[in-house]
Amino acid sequence: MKMSSRMRYLTLIMVFVFLYTVKNSVSSNPWQPVSFVIYQRKLRDLIPPTQDSMKNQMLTVIGKLFPPYNLSAVRQHQSYYFPNINIFFTGIPKAGCSNWEEALLRAEGRLDTQLAPDKVAQVHGRLTGDYSMSHYGGDGADVNSATSIIVLRNPWTRAVSGYRQKLSSEKTQGGSYTGISKNIVRAIRPDNDSNPDPLCTFEEFVRYSVKNGGINDRHFKPQTKFLSADIMRYDKIIPLEYADMMADDIFRELGKDISILHSYDQTTDPRQQSSAVKAKKWLIELSEKNPELVEEFYKIYREDFDLLKYSNFSDVNFPLPLI
Repeated sequence: MKMSSRMRYLTLIMVFVFLYTVKNSVSSNPWQPVSFVIYQRKLRDLIPPTQDSMKNQMLTVIGKLFPPYNLSAVRQHQSYYFPNINIFFTGIPKAGCSNWEEALLRAEGRLDTQLAPDKVAQVHGRLTGDYSMSHYGGDGADVNSATSIIVLRNPWTRAVSGYRQKLSSEKTQGGSYTGISKNIVRAIRPDNDSNPDPLCTFEEFVRYSVKNGGINDRHFKPQTKFLSADIMRYDKIIPLEYADMMADDIFRELGKDISILHSYDQTTDPRQQSSAVKAKKWLIELSEKNPELVEEFYKIYREDFDLLKYSNFSDVNFPLPLI
């Protein structure tokens, strides 16, 4: 059957529109894996997403966010109930949990003064342990009336932050998990490699994660593993990228003149903070060298990206959520 002139003309127009769209969507990005939806390429205003939009998006990923729920039955690691301020907090490692726990302990009255940034790790152990849901023995009425808070983070910056703090030889903050880092080197680095660093590189960390389907440590587990979707609700969802401005509102509602500790980088725009800039640089370099490796690394945290439609490192708004 011959195609009419009109049909050929319409077909050519459709092909042209498709090619133009692809060209303009992809050419501006240094790398864009097929797994990612291309969300946008224009800078957006720094306005946090609404709670409704975040809850609806999380609902598509983890299911139950609304009644019936039973917070008192939650025994997830790093879930805490602060009775004086009636706050239930789910702390996810490498998503600002130490800073939030420190601020909540001050609001609770357990800490009299703000800890220095290099002392904030003291909140782990006895200080927060007394509020852990693993020790809860109440009847549930108090916990179920609490306001529940969770803080989430772009999986790319969380992974890079975890590597830098726990596994790298970076003098400012690295090397606290030297055993895991050295195990990665033994498993991944060739015997004839000339790298004198006894701790793993970022690429070795990624290769090991892909080879083993992740690293069995809470600092590197997907954020979805910390969610108790079957019995949990989340009243306040906080993207770490907007934590400073959203925290002020939360503590104001509690009647507390408290602010959370800021990141090491005081840059206001999270897109310009050193952690985001370094994550973008490392991931672009690695993706240009081995895009398949980065694609497989992404798959480990696929659901974490979906939680708030987090941006890819090639997006101009990285690391913001794009809902």
